[in-house]
Amino acid sequence: MTTAPRYSVLIPAYNHAEFVEEAVTSALEDGGQQVEVIVVDDGSSDDTPAVLQSLETDDRVRVHTQENQGAHAALNRLLSLARGQFVFILNSDDAFESGRLNRLAGALEDHPGAAVACSTLRIIDDQGLQIGIKNAWQDLEPWPVPHPPPHLANFEDPTLALLQSNWVATTSNMAFRRSLVAENNLQFNPLRYTHDWDFLLAASAYGKIALIEEPLVRYRVHGKNTIREGDGTAQGLMNFEILWTVARHAAPTIARATDRGFDPDDLKNRLMRSLPSFGREDLLFQLLTLRGNGDTPPPSFDALLHPDHPLRRAALLALEGKS
Repeated sequence: MTTAPRYSVLIPAYNHAEFVEEAVTSALEDGGQQVEVIVVDDGSSDDTPAVLQSLETDDRVRVHTQENQGAHAALNRLLSLARGQFVFILNSDDAFESGRLNRLAGALEDHPGAAVACSTLRIIDDQGLQIGIKNAWQDLEPWPVPHPPPHLANFEDPTLALLQSNWVATTSNMAFRRSLVAENNLQFNPLRYTHDWDFLLAASAYGKIALIEEPLVRYRVHGKNTIREGDGTAQGLMNFEILWTVARHAAPTIARATDRGFDPDDLKNRLMRSLPSFGREDLLFQLLTLRGNGDTPPPSFDALLHPDHPLRRAALLALEGKS
């Protein structure tokens, strides 16, 4: 493919030999000759490389490999390789429904003030059978909403609801203009569990979130999902990343909502009822204080992601119930 495509579908792949062909094929079938599919294999140790090699015979598919560096690194490399006007991310164990590319690109064109477009999701199991439908922030089928009202999601405002929970749910549910990344230097931070949520909240500084209320992506729940890692250490890290992410974006998100006419006192009241704390409100408040109220976080806050940072180590022990 020599001319720039309309759509770039970016697939970070890791040990999904049984699913990746379905992912790639769904993007090719939906995009026709207007799509490029770029895959970065993040050091897979199963048969994923062989499956990808067989798919690369289609000139719309480009495959790159690297040593295992994590999803955020694969995604950042993919962003640097994209050439399309509209960028879609698709995890290697998920799949697009027919019409997704056109519908979401159309939503971005119809709403020039939107930074990101997404849809509701069809939740499937490892056999492709439907488990439920996730209707944005209105519910989290098959998972219930844990926050009693009044909370941020009651406003029916997508961005405020996103501060309460990652209702977009997955990078597979993201579409945006390539210019959003190029003009604002957006990248995925080195987060194992919340890199998608952090990216979405950062992107929301540059526009609204356009929602298509139709399930246009199949999100697969299975034993290899990163978020389903079950030991206490993994749970502690996930909880820390959630606290870090909401603390990083709370102040600017609330400030922008105030500028849009929301009552600041009501926002603050709902904020503290909405943010997750995992029973460690002290840690959440500490992170919010370290973050401060500026438009961008200080370098000392982002430094908390370093594995050897003493506060991070102490927070992980607390969240794992070891202190």
